[in-house]
Amino acid sequence: MVSVTEGFIYVSALFIIVWVILSLQSSIKKLEQKIKRMDLSLSLLLNRMEIEVPSLISDQVKQLALDPYRKIEAIKLYRGETGESLLEAKEAIEEFILQNQEKWR
Repeated sequence: MVSVTEGFIYVSALFIIVWVILSLQSSIKKLEQKIKRMDLSLSLLLNRMEIEVPSLISDQVKQLALDPYRKIEAIKLYRGETGESLLEAKEAIEEFILQNQEKWR
């Protein structure tokens, strides 16, 4: 059986672990927000200076991405080429598609 003292120690340890995890999650969210702001600032600076950043997207992926029926294939191929996560690959392909739609308007 667990004594009252041991139970108190376990509950205290659990409380500390939960508190640390919640603190880390808060810090991670703040860092993600800072990165997004920095990314936006960098994009604005590059646009203002008329500097074009080369795309990581291969020509084959671009061709697939521009076909609305082959977007998933484009994401899969992009993931295979870059090693990005599914979410990152999806965002990259959707951003490419959006940028190209804006060029056509």
